[in-house]
Amino acid sequence: MVEGKYKSQENTRMLLPPMPWQNFKDIKEEDLKAMYFYFKSLPPVANVVPPVKPLKDL
Repeated sequence: MVEGKYKSQENTRMLLPPMPWQNFKDIKEEDLKAMYFYFKSLPPVANVVPPVKPLKDL
């Protein structure tokens, strides 16, 4: 989330919009953990997410 890389993997594509990772690059680890635990506390949303085509296929 702070590096703008897909699944934080080396040599991978950058996160696509609308993820504004540049706004989170300086966030504290403590705040990231708080956000994570908050999101995990929410009930799941029941919807189908369409697949995303890799950039090379666009």
